[in-house]
Amino acid sequence: MGKELNVLITGSSGSLGSYMCLEFLREGHFVVGMDLNEAQFSDCNHVRLYRFVRCDLADGAQVKSALDIVHADRGAFNLVVNNVGLIYSAPLLRFEGGKLQVHDFDAWNKVLSATLSASFYVTALCAQKMAATMRPGVIVNISSICAAGNLGQAAYSAAKAGINAMTVALSKELGPLRIRIAAISPGFFDTQSTHASLDQESLKNLRKSVPLRKLGQLTHIMSAIRFIVENDYFHGKVLELDGGLTI
Repeated sequence: MGKELNVLITGSSGSLGSYMCLEFLREGHFVVGMDLNEAQFSDCNHVRLYRFVRCDLADGAQVKSALDIVHADRGAFNLVVNNVGLIYSAPLLRFEGGKLQVHDFDAWNKVLSATLSASFYVTALCAQKMAATMRPGVIVNISSICAAGNLGQAAYSAAKAGINAMTVALSKELGPLRIRIAAISPGFFDTQSTHASLDQESLKNLRKSVPLRKLGQLTHIMSAIRFIVENDYFHGKVLELDGGLTI
C-alpha cells in the first residue's frame, strides 16, 4: 500500500484484529492496537512499530483519553479500522423454568455499546484529528452479513445494521474533508470462533449454503481493506464479502 501508514485497529486482540495488526506490521506500517487485552507479536520483525493501548472501547471517556495520548504522540491516523464488536446470540422470547422469558436488556445494551457506540466514538475522534490537521484519511468499519437480520441475533444484527447506516450517513459529512469512510460486510469465515461454535456437520452444511462452497479466509478481508485504501474513489459504501451468500 505504498508509503508507511499510521494505522489504528480496534478489537486488536481477536483473531481478525490480531491478524490485521500482524499483516500491517509486516508491511512496515506503524500500528496502534486498542482492546481490553493485548495480542503478542513476538514472531514479527517489525514489532517495534506496534503500540498497544488498553481501553474499554464501549466507554467514550476512556476512548477519548486513550486517543488524546496517541494523537499527541503520533498525530492523525492515515487508516482506522473499526473491528471491535461483541457477538451475542439469544432469541427474543424463550421458555425457561416453565416461564416465558424475554431477551436480556443488559445484554442488548452491552452489544450495542461494544459494537456500534464504540465504532462511533473512535470514528468521531479520529475524524476530528484528521480534519483539524487537514490530513486525509480512511476509516473502514467491519460490519457483518448479519446486518440483514440473523435469526436469534437481534442485538448483534441491529448493531451491525447501525454500522452500515452510520457509514453511509457520515460519508456525506466526511467526504468534503477528504476523509473517506466505508464498511466491509463479511459472511462466514474460517476462524477459530466459527469452528468452536459449530460441529463438523454444521460446518459442512454452512459451506454448502455458500454459492462458492467455501468459507472466507482472513486474507480476503485484508485484500478488501487494501482495495478500499488504494481506490481513492471508493467512499460511503458497504463492500459485501460473503461468497454470494444472503441470509
